[in-house]
Amino acid sequence: MYQKSLIVFFLLLTFAVPSVAAQKNVERSYQEARRHYYALFSSSAKMKDRKQWFRVISMFNVIAKNRPKSKRGADAQYTIGLLYENLYYRSKLTKDKKNAIRNFRRLSADYPKSSLVDDTERHIGDIRFRDSEYKKAEKAYRSVSKRAALKKTKKRRARTGARKNGADVFARLKEVRRYSQSGYTRMILYLSKRTAYRAIRLRNPDRVFIDLLGSKPAPSLGKVLKYKSGMVRSARLGVNSGNVTRVVFDLSANAHHSVIALKNPFRIIIDFDSRRKKAKARKPAPRKKTDPHKFVANLDYSHIKTIVIDPGHGGKDSGAVGPTGLKEKDIALAVSRKLKKSIMKTCKCKIYLTRNSDRYLELDDRTVFANSLNADLFISVHLNSHRNHSARGIETYFLSPARSKDEMETAARENMIAQRSANPTDNDLAYIMSDMTSTQKINDSVTLAKSIQRRMIKGLRRGYSGIKDKGVKQAMFYVLWRATMPSVLVETGFISNR
Repeated sequence: MYQKSLIVFFLLLTFAVPSVAAQKNVERSYQEARRHYYALFSSSAKMKDRKQWFRVISMFNVIAKNRPKSKRGADAQYTIGLLYENLYYRSKLTKDKKNAIRNFRRLSADYPKSSLVDDTERHIGDIRFRDSEYKKAEKAYRSVSKRAALKKTKKRRARTGARKNGADVFARLKEVRRYSQSGYTRMILYLSKRTAYRAIRLRNPDRVFIDLLGSKPAPSLGKVLKYKSGMVRSARLGVNSGNVTRVVFDLSANAHHSVIALKNPFRIIIDFDSRRKKAKARKPAPRKKTDPHKFVANLDYSHIKTIVIDPGHGGKDSGAVGPTGLKEKDIALAVSRKLKKSIMKTCKCKIYLTRNSDRYLELDDRTVFANSLNADLFISVHLNSHRNHSARGIETYFLSPARSKDEMETAARENMIAQRSANPTDNDLAYIMSDMTSTQKINDSVTLAKSIQRRMIKGLRRGYSGIKDKGVKQAMFYVLWRATMPSVLVETGFISNR
């Protein structure tokens, strides 16, 4: 009996080892595909080339078809749908649309218990809605709502045995928020939950309208919101018979506009920038032998007119808290003030702080402030934190997908503290990366990050020993997104260090 059990054990071990190895291979393949996924969305040139899209799709296809029962099977299938969906929005080709819907539905069929099933239905709804297929879109959204309601009911009954009816199936437009400075206005629509939307621009008169499927505005909003200044002179709200809320932004001047949706909380951000349009009209200056961005690398302030320094956190947002009760928001403000004084000694430029006291600022406020001043540089000052209390060192970040676990954790912590929400999902990152069309801005941010990191380490080592250079890194920080100038986030040390 013992000998038979031993044989069975070794047989199981023999089969288990290849299984574990296979899972590791799948994970490696998946992470490699993800890297190409982010590289695609970070390059406007690649996104214009259909071959690049299919190259990335094929990488996820290998996992979805050859390893469908692996832990990454559903993730790969979902990403294929996302890629076809985003490709369709660019190409407008019916075959791309069909492939997107087909791959989303394949996930629902092959992985019915996956948490991604609801997401696939939402994306199918988004596609239908953008093509004005309202009935089909509503059908997709309602299937999500029914499943969500069923899950909540089961959980509630398990806890209390009670039943609650009358759940609101509509998304509520809760707030219309506005940020405005000279030549730049940001409008934000806050909703109670995710819903499909489309944006259309019309001329004579110049206006942009946003349609929100299956939604209703909060009664407190009113039908017309008027503004005395800025690129938007009014916002008009209405609901048609198909439960589509339309928000019309009447423009006071000609301006470039861009639209993006983000989660936690779900909101639609619309930027209007008259300066961006003017900048596009200029002819590019002739290429010189010297690098036109050399001033960034050397921090030659003679070419810089305006710098915005952003002390992280503030007010109700304390940021990370050290073992002695020291708060990140206080140190960040103190460091930012000293940085301002230091730069003023060698620079005739104007230097602004996003906050000069202990007050709360949303992430949107910070970049809006920098953009409104048409700043040349944006520097966000923070302190790092880690579970390992002996962790130390200084690092500088630019905006790009994280490559390591530490980079992801740092971005997750800063984003989570500031927004009281989870780290952005892959789909959020895809939206953000697809919006980062300026390769030059990213390159300048990298150069700026290297220069700042080098100068900080050199300066600190003059007066202190044991200064650790953690180098220049990259991660998806919300505070850097939508800054129109070279921008970096500096982690000036570990507040968690004992």
